[in-house]
Amino acid sequence: MTIPNLLIDQHVHSSYSPDSSSKLEELVRYSLALGKPAVVTTDHLEYDCKYFKQNVLIDWKSYKQEAEELAQRYKMEIRKGIEVGYRSDYKDVINGYLAQQPFDVILLSAHNDGTLDFSEKAYHDLPIQQRLKHYFRHVREAVDQMDNFDIVAHLDYVARYTTYPVEEQDIAACKPILYDILKLIIEKQKVLELNTTGLYRQGWIHPHPYILGMYVEMGGRAVSIGSDAHQVGHLEQGFAEAIELLQSLGLREVVQFKGRVPYTVSI
Repeated sequence: MTIPNLLIDQHVHSSYSPDSSSKLEELVRYSLALGKPAVVTTDHLEYDCKYFKQNVLIDWKSYKQEAEELAQRYKMEIRKGIEVGYRSDYKDVINGYLAQQPFDVILLSAHNDGTLDFSEKAYHDLPIQQRLKHYFRHVREAVDQMDNFDIVAHLDYVARYTTYPVEEQDIAACKPILYDILKLIIEKQKVLELNTTGLYRQGWIHPHPYILGMYVEMGGRAVSIGSDAHQVGHLEQGFAEAIELLQSLGLREVVQFKGRVPYTVSI
């Protein structure tokens, strides 16, 4: 399947995130080779990050200087995004941080609960339903309490790291919480991300088909596609499968952002 040139990967990490070694210039050159009109970076903002045991902030002075130089040299539009790791105890700090910078797109994620990162083994030693419901309650709080964001990223992120495969019945047991989350996304006119990294972790595109089916049945139509790439060669990985999945559900366009203004691209 051909990936439309105007379809831009809206979940990409550069070396301005501590978990990526991809230089901004490498991302620009790779996007040019793909025939893209722009490249988006969505590096991490995470206060009291439990994975890295520190605050994860972006060096915007260096980023801005490099992005301006690369945009001029390569005649490539570089869109500045960010992935916000929500924590209720840092809500005001997060909102203050976001107010200091102009962004093209803001992703909202839930990576830890203030005690454990949702990827840590200690978290996954808990019973499966306890894990999932605790995680989804945290996501529900994030979507409910935050307003300054555009896209809900990898809604079932926790499933990447479970010791045993998460089955559909495990997801279905969380239906009341998932209903709340999806209802909030629709009511707030936010966008649900299809995160293709899931294909190479747990075997499905985030969110699980059960959740995506719920979203569509509830009237949800606003979707975005992101690879969650942390390496240059992973940009747009799984996009053909994501497009096929969306088309099978009757969805024929995705939402993208420039200057926080949404627009659609046909698929």
